[in-house]
Amino acid sequence: MNLRTATSLLGTTLFGALAATVNAAEEGPIIISGSGTTNPSKCFWHIMAKLEEQIKIPVRMTYRAVGSGTGQKEFLGKGIEIDGSPTDTEIAYNDFGSGDIPISAADKDNWNNKGIEFAQL
Repeated sequence: MNLRTATSLLGTTLFGALAATVNAAEEGPIIISGSGTTNPSKCFWHIMAKLEEQIKIPVRMTYRAVGSGTGQKEFLGKGIEIDGSPTDTEIAYNDFGSGDIPISAADKDNWNNKGIEFAQL
């Protein structure tokens, strides 16, 4: 994947997350956070900085490069440590995740059955 394609995909993903929360801008900056694989992190940070500069509403975007597995767990709310033991909260810790490990069909079906849809690119 080249930089132009990565920029387009990330921009589309972040714009979707931003559009979904645009009404909250009246109460303060919109915060969009993600985590996942380390490889494209510098690209993500660059794109996020450019989007923050150009968006007309207050927005703060963050990405933590913690690895694909951790990013997926945080996005799905699985295996999150609470009081020292892994727990499946099914509450997302972030707005998007990035990884080279696809989300399993069972996890995707679980979320879809709750009426929550997401895209894997």
